[in-house]
Amino acid sequence: MPVSPRPCKRVLLVEGDASVRRALARAMRLAGFEVEAFATVEALLACEAPVQQACLVLDADMPGIGTIALKEALIAAGRDCPTVFTTSYGRHEPNARLARFGAVAVLHKPFSLEELYRALECAME
Repeated sequence: MPVSPRPCKRVLLVEGDASVRRALARAMRLAGFEVEAFATVEALLACEAPVQQACLVLDADMPGIGTIALKEALIAAGRDCPTVFTTSYGRHEPNARLARFGAVAVLHKPFSLEELYRALECAME
């Protein structure tokens, strides 16, 4: 059963795997979230989306600029926002590393939609 999103229900999703990106975006939309999905950090930056008014869902394993570099840049620019990271890596090392960048939650793939909805609920409180 999906968690009802808070009034700030905008999600910016960065996920490199097209099928995962489509599935997550669809699931979040069905749960009542407004979602903009991007294949790369570069694509997110190119659209100049106002990140301060959103929650980020970021694949921590992205090539290119990478989501960690994105978080560092947002923090440095004073434009940080709540962030949920997803990862395919083990459960210990990434958690500590991602927590340093203000992760509200770190979801390990494969994760359930309930885990995602709970993380988004926490991020939007």
